[in-house]
Order: sequence, then C-alpha cells, then structure tokens
Amino acid sequence: LALPLLLPLLAPPVVRPAEGRFELVAADVGQGSALLVRTARHLLVFDAGPRWSPEADAGERVLVPLLRARGERRIDVLMLSHRDGDHVGGASALLAALPVGELIGSLPDAHPLLGRVPHRRCAAGQRWRWDGVDFEVLHPPPGLAIADAAANATSCVLRVQGAGASVLLPGDLPAAQEAALVAAGAPLAAEVLVVPHHGSRSSSSEAFITAVAPRWAVVQAGYLNRFGHPAPEVAARYAARGITLLRSDRCGAWTLPAEGEPFCQRDVARRYWHHLLPAR
Repeated sequence: LALPLLLPLLAPPVVRPAEGRFELVAADVGQGSALLVRTARHLLVFDAGPRWSPEADAGERVLVPLLRARGERRIDVLMLSHRDGDHVGGASALLAALPVGELIGSLPDAHPLLGRVPHRRCAAGQRWRWDGVDFEVLHPPPGLAIADAAANATSCVLRVQGAGASVLLPGDLPAAQEAALVAAGAPLAAEVLVVPHHGSRSSSSEAFITAVAPRWAVVQAGYLNRFGHPAPEVAARYAARGITLLRSDRCGAWTLPAEGEPFCQRDVARRYWHHLLPAR
C-alpha cells in the first residue's frame, strides 16, 4: 500500500493562478530580458535572454531548468520583442526543449528562428484573452518596415491586465517611440513596468513614466554590466516618484504572484554567500 502513496511525490500538484489572475516572473538572466506570464491554463514567455557563447545561453542554462522546475510542459506563446541578441539568445533552446504553440515578434523575415513553429508579427491592436486575463499589443504600428527600422524601435510592447494586477512589457523601446505612445493616448497605465532597455538613458522618459505610473519598476540588467544599466539619472526618475525600483543584479528573479506580495528570489532563498559579514 505504500507504493501508491509514493506516486504523488513523482508528480507533485502544481499550483496555478485562479481564473482572471496571472503570475509574472522576471527571470535573472544577467544583461538581457526574459519573463514568464502564467495564467490558469496558459503560459507566455516574453523574450529569451542572452547567448553567452556557442555552448551556453540563457535558454539552456536558466529558462529551461526554471520551466521544468515549475512543472511547465508547453509554451503557448513565445514573444520575442525584437532581434537583439540579449532578447533572443536563448530562444533556440526553448524551441528545442518544449512544444511552442506560436512565435510572435518583430523578427525580420530571414531570421533563423523563423519557420520552426507558426509565426506572426506583433502589431498594435492585437488582443487576446486567456483565462480571464487580457493581453494587448501596443507597438509597433501595423505595417512597420521591420528590416528598415532600428531594432529597438521595433520592440513589441505588451500590456497584460488581470483581476488583481497589470504589467507593461516594453522591450527596448526608445524615448521617441515612448513619446508616440503617450501622444496617441495608448493604455499604458500599469502597476508593474519592466523598465525599457534595461534602464538605458535612451528610454524611461519623464512623460512615459508619468503615463504608466507604476508601483514597481523592474530592471533586468547584469551585475557590473559594461553599459552602466540602470543609468543613475534613470533610477532617480523612478525614485523621485516614489516608485519601487527592483534590479535583477541585486534581487535575482522577481516574482509578482497571482495572490500576495511580490518578492525577490534572493530574499526568500538566500545562499550563504549572500550574507554580509558584520562590520568590524
């Protein structure tokens, strides 16, 4: 009789968000971008982190183990905001490891990631609803010539709205495109903003931050990265508005659960090397 009782240990139950709610995980992939949006019965992965060498990338080293540990068996949508390597470097490993229902992004037609699963371009006005949670693409405009535009300017901007929270995922959107969204009256307001372009000086304009008015701003950037992200003046803009700024180089992965308060992984699973020695 003991043997059947051991079976749940082999396949433990996986807790999923309730109908109308979602969970957001901003993965710690160093200098790059990768986020999970999980609803009751669907999973969206937004960006896939960087490729560090021919033998290692964030997909293989971080995202695939993370997804398996969470009991994920399928990615319904893999959205790649634009073609920069720190956003698509781990995508190939994801496509090889798990079934992917659809790839949405702003990749040029000849990009090597295309052709492996059904694909469509992201464009403002695209909307869908999963399990009571609304997804809306705000940028780029339909018909934008991807091949002729700067990569950052083509970033897919996705807003997710659930019963308990909202989040804005802007990729590496530059200030000029931020201004265009504000001027057009796009629905930018969100409780969580993933800071555009890792906190670069070229993004996070005053008007854009005011329009989003987030409670939390999440920077995905590498420790001591060579770009200086997030720029001090950008961090100061968020601080001046009383917005809590979370940095993956200090926080690790950041999770906005479907229920309860958000948390940094390094706070809830601190390793011995994270503890500071007492001052002498």
